[in-house]
Amino acid sequence: MPSSPQHHFCAAEHDDLLARCTLRSRAEILFQLRAIQKRKLLINLDLPGSRQIIVTSVLMVNETKNTLILDSARDDTLNEELMAGKGAEFVAQLDGVSISFATGPVAGCKYEGAPALRIALPTSLVRLQRREHFRVPMPIANPVRCIVPSANGEADPITTHLMDISCGGVAIAEAGGRLGPETGHILPDCRLLLPESDTIITTLEVRNSAQNRLHNGSLQTRLGCQFIDLPKDMAAKLQRFVMDIERARRDSL
Repeated sequence: MPSSPQHHFCAAEHDDLLARCTLRSRAEILFQLRAIQKRKLLINLDLPGSRQIIVTSVLMVNETKNTLILDSARDDTLNEELMAGKGAEFVAQLDGVSISFATGPVAGCKYEGAPALRIALPTSLVRLQRREHFRVPMPIANPVRCIVPSANGEADPITTHLMDISCGGVAIAEAGGRLGPETGHILPDCRLLLPESDTIITTLEVRNSAQNRLHNGSLQTRLGCQFIDLPKDMAAKLQRFVMDIERARRDSL
């Protein structure tokens, strides 16, 4: 179960979580990567500054040469874009735990006579459990909207905005009084209107709630919600969005 999105996730908490979830032991890193290889798990290679995600797999963990061999993309253009860049973000799911690291430069090679990709073994990787998903606070000046279908026969949907977001859930806020403070509600077919991305359609379950009085006197309802059965393609888009925000935050430090 993801942690509650209601709590504001400050930079200090984020950095503390990152430190606790970072593996630096070479033996532990090799163990994780070999488990990914043995189970033939799919890997996402996220290209910074690009909307593309390359789906690949680990072909070989070469401890002697300090390299990791990955299957190449089917699209040669994607392989060329990947090798022309400064690196990518390696992301995999192992037993419900996210494994990620920055790859550094990616080179082409051959593996058993077929085209492949080669990267250096990471000196550290982040092992982030589902309940520890990064919660990224959203900008107030340019709010990201979440459209909740109306209930009780009302014609117009309810427009809310995101307070924070993670790969496990969102906190949404609404000042019109149409969303009650009750927990346990299921909100189907909610639309997250992420900037520069396709709309994410998902079911939300309300896990916690709070009501705050704004400066203008109106009452704002804030709901911490968990994603329910988020489709894999939607999860990939969401993961990219969260990673983009996190990368921007790191670059600004």
